[in-house]
Amino acid sequence: MDAHLGNLGSARLLVQTCLVFFPLVPATGWGQVPGDEQSIVPEREQREEAMAERFGPPPEAPLRLTGYVDGTYLYNFGPGTASNPLDFPSDTIPKGDFNLSALWLRLEQPLTRESRQAHAGFQLGMMVGEDATYYNAAGAATSPVGPNGNALYIGEAFAKVWVPEVAMEAWVGKFQAVIGYETIWRPDNPCITFGISDAFMPQDNVGILAIFSPDPLLDIAAGIGNCSGESNDRGSFGQGDEYSVFGYGKISSPGGNASLQPGFYTTPWGTHGANARVSLDQDFYYALNLIGEWSPALAEDRWSLAFNVTGGSGTGDSGVEAPTSYVTTGLYSGWTLLDPVTLTGRAEYVHTSNFVLPQTTRLSGGDYYAYTLTLAVKITEELVWRGEGRFAWGAGTTQSANSSVDYLEEPLSPPASNSLWTLATEIYYRF
Repeated sequence: MDAHLGNLGSARLLVQTCLVFFPLVPATGWGQVPGDEQSIVPEREQREEAMAERFGPPPEAPLRLTGYVDGTYLYNFGPGTASNPLDFPSDTIPKGDFNLSALWLRLEQPLTRESRQAHAGFQLGMMVGEDATYYNAAGAATSPVGPNGNALYIGEAFAKVWVPEVAMEAWVGKFQAVIGYETIWRPDNPCITFGISDAFMPQDNVGILAIFSPDPLLDIAAGIGNCSGESNDRGSFGQGDEYSVFGYGKISSPGGNASLQPGFYTTPWGTHGANARVSLDQDFYYALNLIGEWSPALAEDRWSLAFNVTGGSGTGDSGVEAPTSYVTTGLYSGWTLLDPVTLTGRAEYVHTSNFVLPQTTRLSGGDYYAYTLTLAVKITEELVWRGEGRFAWGAGTTQSANSSVDYLEEPLSPPASNSLWTLATEIYYRF
């Protein structure tokens, strides 16, 4: 009996011990129960660090130095006075010429748009070479009289600020025109020679530009600055107080294979100024631009299409230049024949109300056409060779140096329509 009571006491002591320690033992088979605090802390710290990166100061983006060096050789088959007025003289001189087209350098402090905190950066771009000769000759598309491989052109010099609260990127300083399909940088264009549509687009502006991005697929920009190609508005025809208003919108497809971009440029009071090829002195001037790009999904980036339509008008300037209006159309198509080999075709048409194409002031209008075919071979990712053939025809394709007349004189008929063949080769290196 005493032994039995002893056994019961031992059992009772065992049960009591189990009841005391049982709640402290983690259950591993009954439902999903969190682990101990030590296993939770690292995950919590990762979430806190991610939130801090999102709302905290932006990461310090490193300075970037990029650019390219570009050499070309162009040969024109035409009469001894042949000159295509819509291109650089170095691109259209009779016979052939080797060119150091450009050495372009850009130093940039990039912005971090993913940051939720406002921050700033900058962009500085300089061009040396024969292309710079004409971009640097603001206000006169026909000067200087000859290319100079030592010319310097400051193409960009602006600060930029990211304001996350309104999804806005602001530029302050000198920047390239925000409308037009082709650019001042030859390697970025589909062809070696420049298209005629962009001859009527502004070149660069000094001012302010605000780019709003309310959606990843939508950009809306508006700005105000001096007239195109004028580094100092008081130096533009001695008038001063000139300004231009410009802007664009860009809508992209979710797949990134299509986009549509309308743009405008106007000078409510003042002059159009100039770009490197066409100079228009107009008391009031406006230009409209529409760009479309599309790469069919089935083509897998091996075929692309683009169009560029521009139009504009000006009231002229009494005693200086007659009123003018124009419309241009450019069509581009690119094919990837093999992985390193591409072929690009460009077809263009221009109509003007007066004969502005060769920088004369004749009152009669003109029609101008051009077709260009460009073959490109990527030797390496950085080094590319291109060869090109272009055929241009229409009123004033060629002209003599003394063909300009004052528009107040008796209007003369434009030169007879003619044609000009051009062959070009180019090699450029990006870095």
